[in-house]
Amino acid sequence: MVDRWVVAGLALALAVSAAALFVAYTHCEKGQTPAAPPKPKIVLVPIDFVLDSSPVDGVIRDLVSLAQRKDVAGVVLVINSPGGTVSATEALYSALAGLNKTKYAVVNGLAASGAYYVAMAAEKIYATPSSWVGSIGVVAVMWPDEYFYDIPDYVYTTGPLKYYGKELTDYYNDIERVRMNFVQAVLRGRAGRIKADPQVFETAAIFTAEDALRLGLVDAVGGVFDAVRDMAQRLGLKEYEVKFLRELGNASASPAAAFRVDLERLMNSTPVPIFYILPTAVQWRVTTNGASNATAATPARPEKPYVLLDLAHNNMVPRSFIEVLRAELAQRGYVLVTASSEYQLTTLLSNATALVVVNPTAPFSKDAVRAVLNATARGVRVAYFYDLRASAIITVSGVSYVAPYSSYTIFDPLPMYYNMSGLRAVYNFTAGGLNYTQNWQYVEARPRGDWPLLRGVERLLLFSPSAVSTNAPYRLEVRGYVFGYGWGNYTVAAQTGNFTFIGAVRSFTPYFITLADNWHFFKNIVDWLVEPRPIERKQGPISAVIYTS
Repeated sequence: MVDRWVVAGLALALAVSAAALFVAYTHCEKGQTPAAPPKPKIVLVPIDFVLDSSPVDGVIRDLVSLAQRKDVAGVVLVINSPGGTVSATEALYSALAGLNKTKYAVVNGLAASGAYYVAMAAEKIYATPSSWVGSIGVVAVMWPDEYFYDIPDYVYTTGPLKYYGKELTDYYNDIERVRMNFVQAVLRGRAGRIKADPQVFETAAIFTAEDALRLGLVDAVGGVFDAVRDMAQRLGLKEYEVKFLRELGNASASPAAAFRVDLERLMNSTPVPIFYILPTAVQWRVTTNGASNATAATPARPEKPYVLLDLAHNNMVPRSFIEVLRAELAQRGYVLVTASSEYQLTTLLSNATALVVVNPTAPFSKDAVRAVLNATARGVRVAYFYDLRASAIITVSGVSYVAPYSSYTIFDPLPMYYNMSGLRAVYNFTAGGLNYTQNWQYVEARPRGDWPLLRGVERLLLFSPSAVSTNAPYRLEVRGYVFGYGWGNYTVAAQTGNFTFIGAVRSFTPYFITLADNWHFFKNIVDWLVEPRPIERKQGPISAVIYTS
């Protein structure tokens, strides 16, 4: 009985084997052989562009795909880059550090700053003989307007750091912290191999391949084939393929090689203007369009006494300010005329009662300064309004947009002849009130003293007035905060002789002028401008008088 079951089992096994042989034979007859496993691949990943978000995002997507491929044994970074933004550099470095493949790097020309940072994710670094390596440091651009300029008056925020993000001193500290992130990445990536004094990291120097080898910044002088051969030996690969990343399926399009970058593009590629980049790779061009916001009417001869408004220096004057000024002058029997050139300015001053200057974006020439000095000596009065936060409508190439004065401000020598120099805007800083007048951008002033311009003024609520440095006998001071200077008592208006400096413009436009005693103060200024007094008139032609529209 048992022998019968054994015989049956053997017969069944022989039948299954025969069937398997038949199937294999049939497939071979049709020319189909079992698929051979794919050869392991060593993938070359070019890093030959400025590191910013667009190209780096594409490389990171490809690295994610490589991580999921079993046929990829290792990756060789082929680096020729000056670096780039901090965010893109650190994103690429982190992606490479987390890649579950063996990684080597070859410097094929340049691995500067952020590009060398990226190389720290590799286990071994090669450099071709004429390559340059290093520039371990940070470049920070104090751009846009966060710290050099004040927040424009058309931007309203509920706290100072909502706009600025942080204090200027904190920004400087952050730059140092970013640099230390770079240094720590180098110390980790080159642990046990650095032969240089740590002070080499303080200089941000760039080294030849031979010097980099001597300092321990690279492991060997060699090229791509050296790195591929050594990686294959380390991984024990007898047969393998070498593929560029772009040759693999679903790889992103390779970015165009770029080694120089315009500052504007660099600035637009990151929210924080701190960079791991070789400075010589940046085209440091900053272009600013000229500002012009004045329109001229038909020339005419004034039949009434007039106050002259300077528009000869690309002045950024809010239209609503002109409306208020013109209305106040009309009530006193004066007209407002404008000078759109320095020739008109110097000519019209000969018979003007006063001159109003608002936010010039071009400096007064020597001749114009001389004309104003002579005019004030003859009794003509000048009100110089300087408001870094004031904005106006600017038209460039037929396109109009709102622009802040701080973007265009220049050093104007005119106030210096009256011992005055404009500073930055003053803020309340820590305000957090229940209504908009208590917002941090408003500064309250309660005047004291016997300055006639402040007669009857008990309280002013000024919209972030600009400060002035002066030793003038009459001054209006406020307690406030100036970025870059800190808390203190700052002068926001001052008078010496026939020259008055007022560090506000928007505060005297509709709505703002109705706050506290702002309008009363402005009326005092206009009264002072047209106050009856002896003025030594100059005889001569009056030409090109232009009424404001």
